[in-house]
Amino acid sequence: ATITSLYRIYAIPNRDVFTNTFNPAILPMHPSSERGNIAVNITVANQTRYESIQVYWIDYKGNEIYKGNVPRGGSWVQTTFIGHPWTFRVGGSDGGEESVLLKYVPFRIAPTVLGAETATSRESSGVVGPVGTQSFTLRDVPEGYVTRNEGYGPACWVDDEILPEPPLIDTYNNGERNLSLFTIHEMQMALEWSCFQMQREDAASAGTGVAASKRLLKYLHNICLQPTNAKYRRLRVGNRIFFESVYSTGARGILLALGFEEFMGFLECGPSEGALNYERLRQISDAMMMVDKTLKLMVENEAVVQPEGSDGYGRAGFGYAGQLNI
Repeated sequence: ATITSLYRIYAIPNRDVFTNTFNPAILPMHPSSERGNIAVNITVANQTRYESIQVYWIDYKGNEIYKGNVPRGGSWVQTTFIGHPWTFRVGGSDGGEESVLLKYVPFRIAPTVLGAETATSRESSGVVGPVGTQSFTLRDVPEGYVTRNEGYGPACWVDDEILPEPPLIDTYNNGERNLSLFTIHEMQMALEWSCFQMQREDAASAGTGVAASKRLLKYLHNICLQPTNAKYRRLRVGNRIFFESVYSTGARGILLALGFEEFMGFLECGPSEGALNYERLRQISDAMMMVDKTLKLMVENEAVVQPEGSDGYGRAGFGYAGQLNI
C-alpha cells in the first residue's frame, strides 16, 4: 500500500461496523487540481449495485465540476493530468460526504512492463505517443467484509489489478473479529505484484530492479543455507546497502509477503532462536525462483518505450514525485 500510494490515492469513506461511526474520505493533500502537464488516461468501471455513479472533477479552486456518470455494468473514460483529484458519488453532490463512494488522485505514471501494461499509444487531447493509463473497477463490498488494518466497512471496493488495494477480510471468524494474516493465495498475489514492481523500478531507472533482485536473492539464499541461524533472517533497516537496494524498492514487498515484520529497526522472520519451519523455508525457496525469473526477464528483455512521466517527473510545481519517504 505504501508503494502503490506513490502512483495513485484511493480515499474511501467507511463506517465502524460496531459503532456505526461514519468516517469521510479524506485526501492527504489539498483537494484541488494542480497545473500539471503529464497526461493520464483513466478508465473506471461500475460493477456495483448502483444504477449510476456520478463523476466530478475537482477544479483549481477546489470546486466539484460534474463530468458525467458511470452506468452499472459500463465504464467511463477520461484523459486527465497528474495531480487532478476526482470524486465519485451516488445521488449527486447534494448528499454531502455520505454520498461519496471514492476520492481519487492519479499521482504518478506507473512504468509499463510486459504483463502489466500501463500505457497506450492513442492520441488524446493533443498528446502523441505512449500515454500513461490507470484503470480500476468499483465493486460492492461483500457482506461482513472489512478493511484489514482498521476493521472498518468501506463504502465500496476498488479492484485495481496493477496497483491493488490491500485485500478485505471477513469480519468474523467463529464469532470473533478476524484480522488475520495473509492467506496463501494473498501471499502469492503479493509476491507476483512485488516482482512486477521491481520490473517497473528497473524500467524507470535502468539497473535498479536488477540490483534489488540480486541483493534480495543473496539474503534469501543465506536464510535457506542457515535455517537455524536467526541472524540471517534479522535484517537491519539502517544498513545502507539493505535500505537502498531492498527496503526502498519492490524487493521489500517480497520480504513482507514471506512474513517478515518490522520491529526495533529490523525486518525479522521466524523465531528469535531455533530453526525456521519447513513450510516457511519452502515458501522462501519458491519466492527465490520467482525473483530469479524476474531477474532474467529484466536482463534479457529489450527496454519497453515508457509513457511520459513514468520516471516520476510531472507533478505540477514539484518536479519529481514519488520519492519513498520512510
